[in-house]
Amino acid sequence: MVTLTHGQFVAIGSVALVALCYAVAAPGPSHRATQRSHDDAVSRREATVKPSLQVDACRAVANSLGQRLPADWNVVVHEPFVLGGDCSADSLDATYHETILPTVRALSIQYFDHAPTWPITILLCSTDASYRECNQRLEARERSEYSGIYSRTEHRLVVNVATGDGTLAHELTHALAHADFPTLPEWLDEGLASLHEECEFSADGLRLVGLDNWRGTALREACQREPLRSVSDLASNRFAASDRAATDYAHTRYFCLFLQQKRLLEPFYRKCRSRVETDPTGIDSLCELFATTHSREIEVQFTEWLAKSAGAGGPSLSRRAD
Repeated sequence: MVTLTHGQFVAIGSVALVALCYAVAAPGPSHRATQRSHDDAVSRREATVKPSLQVDACRAVANSLGQRLPADWNVVVHEPFVLGGDCSADSLDATYHETILPTVRALSIQYFDHAPTWPITILLCSTDASYRECNQRLEARERSEYSGIYSRTEHRLVVNVATGDGTLAHELTHALAHADFPTLPEWLDEGLASLHEECEFSADGLRLVGLDNWRGTALREACQREPLRSVSDLASNRFAASDRAATDYAHTRYFCLFLQQKRLLEPFYRKCRSRVETDPTGIDSLCELFATTHSREIEVQFTEWLAKSAGAGGPSLSRRAD
């Protein structure tokens, strides 16, 4: 953990620069050294320099935040995360250890094999007002229609924590998925993130288990008004168009919940990642996991599962033609 003031950034940055220059200029192994000894020396030097570079990058981000956020906000660094918020540094540290770190560990076990190589900023806003102000300062707009935002270009989460830990888990999933699988199909990206809006840790604390939430009711009500889009349509065309955004988010979340209950969500993510060049939407990989040649058979299973999950008297669900 590092809690930084503006003065400390200057002093630490100078020391880090001297150390980095020394590491680069240090003499290499003698001509009598074996190739293995040389490789070992290079590996040790890289292991020392790379974390230092990441620490410096995080501190640079923290310094920039300190100049853009309100004066009474605090910023702390836990590489690769830079946390800021309208709360005490101790509160930020507690959120890191009690919420962020366990969530990152679980998601890394389940899905993500590649850790972020860049700083990820997490801004925690305790009220609607501070959330609006934070977005205005950083983006010159309120973005009040959402309770959390992840910026892929800035690697930055802004979260209204008044809405609960689920919003933080949603946006954190986006950030980690971006580092692990930059070309993750949008529908699966949103489905996976939305799944973690309402979840719990497994008994051993090593996995996140998605639970039923309010989107299920919204999805079933939408099904009574019009047929669901097919999964292939959801994956292949524009996701969350403005006139059906709520339905699309609910649809993809509950499809991920359906895969989770069949114990197929984790293998689907990994298969989708490994085959993204030949299967950019993930539909072919999905069909392989279900041992079928067409996604219609999967949709039948999904809609039957969704109807049963509503309990007796659940709505009869029709499907849009593929």
